[in-house]
Amino acid sequence: MSAVSLPTGKGDYLQLFSKVKLSSKQEIEEKLKKCQIAQQFCEYLKERGISYSWCIRHPEVISCNESKNYYQRYQEYLGNDYSICKHLLVHERKGEKRVFLIIVDDSKDVDLKELKEQLDCGKLEFVDKEEMHDLLHTVPGNVSLFNIEMDKEYKVNLIIDQELLEKTLLAFHPLYNGMSLFLTPENAIQYLNMIHRKANFMEVPIKKKEWVLEKVI
Repeated sequence: MSAVSLPTGKGDYLQLFSKVKLSSKQEIEEKLKKCQIAQQFCEYLKERGISYSWCIRHPEVISCNESKNYYQRYQEYLGNDYSICKHLLVHERKGEKRVFLIIVDDSKDVDLKELKEQLDCGKLEFVDKEEMHDLLHTVPGNVSLFNIEMDKEYKVNLIIDQELLEKTLLAFHPLYNGMSLFLTPENAIQYLNMIHRKANFMEVPIKKKEWVLEKVI
């Protein structure tokens, strides 16, 4: 297991935060606590034999594009065949209101209408932040594969795009969007087996591009 710029002490955390504008000492302490939780989660994985290739610390990010900007700095280590995983937490608008966590590469624009047909379920819509917190104990921008472990009542159905299995590495936040772990698809599956969670591996449909012909004057 390797680590790139992995924070190890309070001084390292505070040095990271000093690069970001913070409003108060309390906010710094809150971010420090989040980092410590993430580091403890990394230790939790290691103790249970779940390996990861790289651990990168960075300022908090809320989108895949933001993550990409930081990951590019470590291209020498990460290479090009990794996937920044995008997470969509949706539920049926009516009926059973089943919940699905959909994980795909960040480049995919998922067609929820087509996915609804494939899953034979009701119309899908994104959950609000309150439901997200109740289900996965997290907030928008911080959802990760690892949050599925917080779903103790098994309400969330996990869907993983099968294309991710072809990647060399997958990037996930270890419960905090100020750090990222890169692990192989095999290690991700090993993690799911360890927590006794099943996933539906399928070809997640993408939206079809509509080509519009424009008259050139």
